[in-house]
Amino acid sequence: MDCVFCRIIKGEEPAYVVYEDDYVIAILDKYPISRGHTLVMPKRHYRDITEIPSNELCHVIMVTKAVAMAVIKALNVPGVRIVQNNGAEAGQVIFHIHFHVIPMTGHMIGRHYLTEEEGREVSGLLSRAIKEVLSNMG
Repeated sequence: MDCVFCRIIKGEEPAYVVYEDDYVIAILDKYPISRGHTLVMPKRHYRDITEIPSNELCHVIMVTKAVAMAVIKALNVPGVRIVQNNGAEAGQVIFHIHFHVIPMTGHMIGRHYLTEEEGREVSGLLSRAIKEVLSNMG
């Protein structure tokens, strides 16, 4: 199995990590649709939503919620789109379950390459906001 997300989780590929715990990692999308487009995934490899155990899925969803709240707060956007694709026919490109948290402003940039400057700035903003959101979620 050759999975780019597994390589990122192992530290073999670079990524801008905005959140990490023992079970979940959240990273900025390398080709974001909008500023702050974040991917949330379990650290263990599961192909899609049909493979991940429910208890692990619950934790991934809790972190996805925190990321969404942090994106709204830190980037001052009015909303987010949360997307999760299962299977190539549904648009899944990387076969490691993950959730997209996409900031929505009404002014979509379109996919672009995440620059180092944008990656550092946005990951810093989101990392701080996620910690605050999670501490308030109890």
